[in-house]
Amino acid sequence: MTAILHKLPLLALLLLAAVAPALAQEAATGTAATAQLPIEITAEGGIEWNRNAKTYTARGAAQARRGDLSVSADTLTAHYREGAEGGSEIYRLEAAGNVRLASQSVVVTGDLAVYDVTSRNMTVTGQPLKLETPTDVLTAKDRLEYSDRTREASAHGDVAVVREGQRLDAEHVLATLAPGAAGDLALSKVEATGNVRIATQREFVRADHGTYDVEKQFAILTGGVKVTQDQNQLNGEYAEVDLKSGVSRLLGAPPGGSGKVKGLVLPGSVPEPGG
Repeated sequence: MTAILHKLPLLALLLLAAVAPALAQEAATGTAATAQLPIEITAEGGIEWNRNAKTYTARGAAQARRGDLSVSADTLTAHYREGAEGGSEIYRLEAAGNVRLASQSVVVTGDLAVYDVTSRNMTVTGQPLKLETPTDVLTAKDRLEYSDRTREASAHGDVAVVREGQRLDAEHVLATLAPGAAGDLALSKVEATGNVRIATQREFVRADHGTYDVEKQFAILTGGVKVTQDQNQLNGEYAEVDLKSGVSRLLGAPPGGSGKVKGLVLPGSVPEPGG
């Protein structure tokens, strides 16, 4: 049986009953402040309650909110099930069209999303696929996953990480967020794999893998490292890139290993003494 709910107070009562076991479970994991709050769903185009499918579907500027976490989209579908201790619990939110997840100072946008209420993990696809903090912008082409619990983001496909003109590109990125000096969440560490590229004021560096300390603006790159300066190119297996100073250090192997650095310097690319 399907019912269309036009008055939101009735829905609020239904949702409060449905989420109680899930909230109790979160309280046991140490998030009691959030757990004591109900999930509130609002929509301009009405809400459909399907008892057989066990879903609530909100359409038209729909939003689900609990504490400082909100998920908004053109259409929101909440799935509920029988709880372990009786009653019902909402365990999954599906969002479609102009998806926006906001949690503390983090905003994730895309076109389609699935949010697991228990694990607090969100998987987003479609364009524009983006994670933003007050200081950082992370974009991707294929998929973006964000955990509101662990504060980690996993991005796939033509990933770009930008902060104040500094940019890291790769095929896959695992980013960790942490509170900054002002208390807002910001990118703290980035693990990048697959065609990693970093541009500084003086050179362009490419490698297979990279680890970037965002706060220190310091990156370590390994595997097939190529450093390009103007028309010159240096090749090695390990590089340290200081984006703050613009200075790079290239080795033939990681510290403790052995290997040679190879370089190609074109005539006329190095200034003559006194020139």
